[in-house]
Amino acid sequence: MILDNKNNFNEKITDNPLLVLKNINKSFGSIHALKGVNLRAFKGKAMGILGENGAGKSTLMNILSGVVQKTSGELYWNGSLRNNLKSVKDAEQMGVSIIHQEINCFNDMSVIDNLFAGHEKSKFGLIDYKSQKKLAKSVFSSLNLNIDLNEVMNKLTIAEQQMVEIAKSILRRSKLIIFDEPTSSLSKTEVEALFKTIKDLKNDGVAICYISHKLEEIPIVCDFITIIRDGNYIGEFIIGELNEDQLISKMVGREIIEKYPSKSNKNFERIIFKVENLSNNFVKNINFELYEGEILGFSGLIGSQRTELFKSIIGLIPKNSGKVFLKNKEIILRSVSSSIKKGIYYVTEDRKNDGLLLYDSIRKNISLSMLLKISTFGFISNKKEKVLAKSFINKMSIKTTSSENIVGSMSGGNQQKVLLARAFAAKPKIMIFDEPSRGVDVGSRREIYDLIYKAKDSGIGVIIISSDLPEIIGLCNRVIVMKKGRITSNLTQKSVNPEEIMKFSI
Repeated sequence: MILDNKNNFNEKITDNPLLVLKNINKSFGSIHALKGVNLRAFKGKAMGILGENGAGKSTLMNILSGVVQKTSGELYWNGSLRNNLKSVKDAEQMGVSIIHQEINCFNDMSVIDNLFAGHEKSKFGLIDYKSQKKLAKSVFSSLNLNIDLNEVMNKLTIAEQQMVEIAKSILRRSKLIIFDEPTSSLSKTEVEALFKTIKDLKNDGVAICYISHKLEEIPIVCDFITIIRDGNYIGEFIIGELNEDQLISKMVGREIIEKYPSKSNKNFERIIFKVENLSNNFVKNINFELYEGEILGFSGLIGSQRTELFKSIIGLIPKNSGKVFLKNKEIILRSVSSSIKKGIYYVTEDRKNDGLLLYDSIRKNISLSMLLKISTFGFISNKKEKVLAKSFINKMSIKTTSSENIVGSMSGGNQQKVLLARAFAAKPKIMIFDEPSRGVDVGSRREIYDLIYKAKDSGIGVIIISSDLPEIIGLCNRVIVMKKGRITSNLTQKSVNPEEIMKFSI
């Protein structure tokens, strides 16, 4: 297929593409989500799709997987022009499947029923379970999967659910598989296993589209990349053609000098928050202090019970023993609401299930922590609520046309900012950020880090829980390492490095 120069495809890539998207446009009413975007995918190659939250990556993938239809543009498959993909079934029949960041499965059904849902094998008008089981075992064997086909999906780990989805794509003979932020909830070992699976898929001739905000993953997985910014096509590049700074600049449209704000290395003396001898079914004998002006990090592998520790502190999980002190005064925290009232705010790692009202407006989500203060005689003041929302939309640089927009329709980065806006609106004394940048692009990450530093500089005590080692090292003055519900080390500034953290994590 001949491509003209205006499409700006990289001339160094000459293999016949399996997929070509040319000049794709998509509008939702007056909002132009995509404006002339191009994309190519090749058999046995991985295309990385990069851009900030809100750049249009999800819209483009939804077009390719049949969830929405393009407004205009051309789609070529194996060199032939195709009409709009009118449904997910259309895309699957063409040979496209997608592994979503939030696994899209039937949680209460068995593994084997999930594998063949909508594609059941039949014999004499009845489901041929024997044939399905044989096919499933064959694919599981090729993926080195040891998962019970009769197990219920919600009993599996995220990594296992993800592998079931990959197996489903193979069973459906997918020629192109889209991975959307596939490592966001995986451990290091699980990530390595996923990368090996993707390599094997490429060796079998499967084309891969790989979306990730973790730039360090891109050269490991991908052969070339396509960059999108604000719905516009920026270009197609071979891995190694751009260094990381150039790549970030093309993604965000501006230069980001430093990934992290400048850390203070002074000695911290005044304790503002303290936990003594906290124990329950998840954690044992936890003791730590937070000093005024420092950022305290909590690190550890999956299963270290960091999140469970802080859910215990704020009263979400009952504790068997232990005390919590705020500025040398013991406080009793029996629930999330009592914690917020007393100035302790925990920002959840799971914004979609535990944090946000996805089907409600930005305005209502931001005001949730402030309802008493914006109410008169028990009635919420719409005027005060709108003023509050507008104020924090501006402060947090939330990209939206209106505070009435539904949160679930926003990009991951903007959803995270709404969650943080609600936390800041509560005017807490201590803020606990659990995985603050999960699923957030590099530009939005720096904005979130700046907000965290502003909180610290304004006198708010800051604790960060993160699985991202560069983030923990880049942001925190001191790092507490946990393993299996216990503190294994308290690393001071000079000892905060990857080797020391991992030594006490394993």
